[in-house]
This record gives sequence, C-alpha cells and structure tokens, in this order.
Amino acid sequence: MEEFDIVVIGGGTAGVAAAQSAVEQGARVGLVESNRLGGHSLFKGQLPLQILHDRVRKSDERVSLESLIHEVDEQAGQTSKAIEERLRNSGVECIQGEGALAGNRQVLVGQGDSPTLLKAGKIIIATGSLPQPMDKIPFDDQSIFHIDRLLDWKDAPASLLIVSGDKSGLEAAHLFNLLGTRVFLVDDNHRLIHERDPDLITALESGFKQQKIKTLLGKKIISIFKDTDKIDITLDGGVKFSTERVLVSGKRSGNTGQLDLNSLNIEQGAHQEIWVNENMETSLKDVFAAGSVTGRSRSLQISQEEGRVAGINAAGGNESIDPDQISFCLKTQPEIASIGCLSGDAHYKGYRAVQGRYDFSGDDGSNSHGEGFCKIIADRESKRLIGAQILGAQASEMMAVVQTSLREGATVKKLTQISETTPFAKLIISAAQECLRALSVRR
Repeated sequence: MEEFDIVVIGGGTAGVAAAQSAVEQGARVGLVESNRLGGHSLFKGQLPLQILHDRVRKSDERVSLESLIHEVDEQAGQTSKAIEERLRNSGVECIQGEGALAGNRQVLVGQGDSPTLLKAGKIIIATGSLPQPMDKIPFDDQSIFHIDRLLDWKDAPASLLIVSGDKSGLEAAHLFNLLGTRVFLVDDNHRLIHERDPDLITALESGFKQQKIKTLLGKKIISIFKDTDKIDITLDGGVKFSTERVLVSGKRSGNTGQLDLNSLNIEQGAHQEIWVNENMETSLKDVFAAGSVTGRSRSLQISQEEGRVAGINAAGGNESIDPDQISFCLKTQPEIASIGCLSGDAHYKGYRAVQGRYDFSGDDGSNSHGEGFCKIIADRESKRLIGAQILGAQASEMMAVVQTSLREGATVKKLTQISETTPFAKLIISAAQECLRALSVRR
C-alpha cells in the first residue's frame, strides 16, 4: 500500500491549491482526480466565462459561439496539462481515478477492475459541487439548461432568461448581451450583488439598463411552459414574457455521494455540503475539506484560498480563513472588484473607517477604457488598509495590487508608495492619497 503524508481527493481549483501548498511545506502528497486537472472552474465555470467574454469584447465583428467554445476547450486542455506538469515538478504524485474514504486514514481509488488503497496521514476532500434541482424549472438540456452545460451550446439564442443574479449568472448575462442575445435576468433579491458596496450596485444596475439587459429583481418564477419554438415564463406579480432558452445558475450541493461520509460520521449540511471550521477541518480528526464542497460561495478566489489553508494546515501549519482578504471580481460592463470592509459596515468589526475615493474618466488620461472609481478604506486608529472597492476597466487587475497590500497588513501611507509600473497604479495611489488626507483630519 502506497503511503502519503497527505492525500487530496479532487483536482479542481481547491484541490490543486491544497496539493501545491502542502508539498511546499515538505509533505509527500498524492492528488486523486478522476478527470482532467483544473476541475469545474477551468472547464465549465468562471474561467471559460472570462475567456469567452474577453474574446467577444476584443473582436470587431460578430463571432460564432461554437468556434469560441472550441477555442476555450483547447485552451482549458492546455492549461490542465500545464497544471499537471507543475504539480509533478513540485513533487505531487497525480493519481488517476475516483477517490473514496475507506476508514483508518485510507483512500480507495477506483481504477477499473483493480481499485487500490492509499495510506494517508491526513486527507483533504476537494470534490466540488453539483447543481441542485430547482422547483418549477424542469431541466431538459434542449432549451432549459443549468449553467454547467453552457459550453455544450453551438450557437447563441435570440432570447435567453438567466435565473439567478450570482456571479456566474451576471457574467453570462453580459456575455450573451455582447453576442447579440436579448437577455432577461431574474433574481429574488431586490438588488444585484446586494451584499456589495451600494455605489458598485448602482453602477452595475445602471450599466445593465444601458445595455438593455432586462433585470427582473425581487421576482420568483411561478411557471415555465414549453411551446414548440418558445418558452413562456410567468413571474409573481403577473409578469409574463417568452424566451428561446433558459439558463439557470444558483444553488449547488456538495459532490460527496461517492465518499461514504456517513459511515465516518463526518458532519454535513442539508445539501451534502461538508461542514468545516475556520482552519478547514471537518468533524473527523485529520480530515479537511476545501472548495465548493463546503457549501460556501462557488468562487475561484475563495476555492483557491480554502485549498491553500487546508494544505498548509494538513501539513502541520496553523492558518485560518479570513474572508476579508479574499477579493470579489465581476467581469461585466462595468467591471467590479471589492475586498475587505465597506466603510458603512467596518464598525461591526471593531474599526473606525475612513474612506478615500478617486474618480477617473477616459478623457483625463487616467484610464483609456472608460470612467470609474477607486475607494480605499482604512482604520483610523491603526492607519491600516481594511478594504477597497473598484469600478472600471481592469478592476480585477487593480484589485490584485490592493489585495497584496491588504494581506501584508500595509498602512495607507505604504499603499501610496507602490511602484507605478502599470497605468492603473496611479489610480490606486490617488485613492490612497485621498484616504491619507482624510486620516489627517482631526476629529
């Protein structure tokens, strides 16, 4: 029986991050994956949507969805091979097959008719998630699809209803609008990204309105009726319309059916999500979990951070998840990024928030891709950076710079001294300078 310090089950975003961080701590790591490395985010989720979005925006003429999807699949395959090569070069042993817990710190890997057992000092479960069935929405993979099936499409429909204003739903709405589809978006919340900064929310809703993306907020689906060539939709409040297709995002269940968790008394929620603490530990000693299998937001950034923390802790470290250090980025028009505290909510976490804001526009030389703003939030007492919100082109790239400073515990003054190696660095510095001025005002 082959023995490892750590066995990771699942080679998606969280599993790859866990294996990489564990091997960097000196552990002997085995990574079990039944398909291609990279998982949902690489082949069906956030990354394909971003690639499709970038390709469409850079094209001067109407492009074929089928050709774009073929290009995305090829790129995802190449990326998967690069991930495997990187892991192997770092010392991770990649093992093909479906993994299951076998008790006594063992993992059973099914490989055809000859399953094998692996001995593990610690185990990390990173098996991802699956779409939850939804009431009143009968998936048929002909005209009513879950968003996981988006890359099976060969053309863009003339009209489309997207159900759920989560990250994937919003980015899909923007993508199909660019492809010339008439897009409807329904969500039972009364505002888009309602937990984010109010100015970001207002800008996003205004942008969707200008793009003629019909957002139907605070609404629930009452019925869906399929006719020969259209789908009739009825929402509460008597709202009725027809579309060619329906694309559903939203809630998911933990992909744990093959793991046999009940026999080991690993605690789960109502939707098969694995419960973990801030160190990514499950209720069973020496077993960790990370990524969307934990039932948290299905986000590339969150999965990467959870995998990193789980890998470090399984290798003997002691780190915890800090949601305020994980960025949220939305590839829409306008592009949005956010991290840490909002100025209005910081007092709940013991901070006295001070904000600096810099507004920019394409005609002032600061940003060639349009207007937007950068907000920097600091704690008055420590002068430390505690949050940021950015609206505008390259928002996610700008946020990566801010995120590094926030994770380092940098002061706002230090943020004003970052290198101006990129055009958008000046925007961050300008917002930080405004925040520094606000901190200097005596109260």
